[in-house]
Amino acid sequence: MSMSKKIERENQILSILLEKNGASVRKLSQIVGVSEMTIRRDLAQLQAKDYVSVVQGVAIINRNQDGSAIQKNYTLDLERDLMKDKKTRIGLAAAAMIEANDTIIIDTGTTTEVLAENLPNLPVTIVCYNLNILSFVQSHNISSLIFCGGYYHENTQMFESPENVALISRICANKVFCSAAGISAKGAVTCIDQYEIATKQAALRSAVTSILLIDSSKFGKIRPSLFANLADFDVIVTDSDIPQSWINLIKNSGVELNIV
Repeated sequence: MSMSKKIERENQILSILLEKNGASVRKLSQIVGVSEMTIRRDLAQLQAKDYVSVVQGVAIINRNQDGSAIQKNYTLDLERDLMKDKKTRIGLAAAAMIEANDTIIIDTGTTTEVLAENLPNLPVTIVCYNLNILSFVQSHNISSLIFCGGYYHENTQMFESPENVALISRICANKVFCSAAGISAKGAVTCIDQYEIATKQAALRSAVTSILLIDSSKFGKIRPSLFANLADFDVIVTDSDIPQSWINLIKNSGVELNIV
């Protein structure tokens, strides 16, 4: 079984558990259509990433570190007003990391939106797949723009399709500036919807340097769709409210931490 199929199955299990507030190994096996042994292996991986707890053969979704429930509801307009000052600092710091003649991928999100709005006046090639990112990027004096289209998702303003993923996979980028909706205590990096996963993973594979832009409120949060692990990133840019325990975890993982 390929890694992409495994991640797809893990996300299916998480969706089932979110909907049903828990399920037995046998029930998950029946719904997903794989053996109970395979489900147990998947649950063991999800438990190691702090997503689920398994008690006497029944799996339940863990809550966030602050006790809040895992949430899936998301709109770009609502998210834009949260942690606005922190996102601005992070986005500006990310813009300063861009160099002349870079090819960069800008991921979906509101923090990456700040980056797109504040691109330096340098010759660069931009790759993006979000309407909000496109609206800022196209007004800048850049060398080249590659926009990846597909099915439009209103809540994130993202365009998504297999052709989108194939195009990104053919690009060799210097940097990808990636967003996330949460990082679990075990380093699982997550987003809101499963349709985001393939595009985000293609962007990470295509870039020499992977940079995660994430505000401090996202640490310790679990979101429904797993797309990466902490070690998949070279640099994390976040704000100064990040807890010391997370600073230690990130530094111990070998990821460069840029606090702004």
